[in-house]
Amino acid sequence: MATRWPVRRWQGVLAVFLGAVGFAAVLQLRAGMALRRAVELPTVRVRELAVLVRQQQEALAALQAEVEVLRRTLAEYEAAAVQGRVSADTLAREVRAYELVLGLVPVQGPGVRVRVDDSRAQGGVLPARVEAADLSGLVNELWAAGAEAVAVNGRRILATTGFRQDADGLSAGVFRLRPPYDILAIGNPDAMLAALNLRGGFVDGLRSVGLTVEVEARSTLTLPPYRGPLGFRHAVPVAP
Repeated sequence: MATRWPVRRWQGVLAVFLGAVGFAAVLQLRAGMALRRAVELPTVRVRELAVLVRQQQEALAALQAEVEVLRRTLAEYEAAAVQGRVSADTLAREVRAYELVLGLVPVQGPGVRVRVDDSRAQGGVLPARVEAADLSGLVNELWAAGAEAVAVNGRRILATTGFRQDADGLSAGVFRLRPPYDILAIGNPDAMLAALNLRGGFVDGLRSVGLTVEVEARSTLTLPPYRGPLGFRHAVPVAP
């Protein structure tokens, strides 16, 4: 009997030691999984935003050049009307067409409505905030899918309208925006819905970081005209 007690005591110590090692291994595994989840999402988001910024810069440069050509043509037609060189009726139709392209008149038609909003804090997880790049990316997705006119929170958006953020929130050009953000786009609803609902697309990326994004087709939308500044401060036409 004297020899059995040390053996049993040694077995008990070994069992406690193995249990402690197993518990520590489980804690370390769970901590590693949580850390990977916390790091993976920002990394993916940074890569997506980098690609988005490059695409936006290229699209903006092309659209600004197109808008400048249209403005010069509109000015030429207006000058021609004053001089009576063309039919007044024909010229009026041309002017209305260019005003439509430049977003200077209200428009209506079928399209889609996209509402994006910040997420709420849940279970100790910090809320996700809508950023300027998120709104810019959504608008660019709509332009690329064939949108002919876009407005955000009741403000008409042109190809030259830039989104930015500061300590006070988000802005579209000279207009201050507040959440939730309602984006209305007139165009082919099916084409725009297909682009927005693409699996793994931009909208999926916004939802994956916790933002609330609602997308729906509308049979009729009415958008106001653009009311912001139109002048260029630095860009001038190239002399022939």
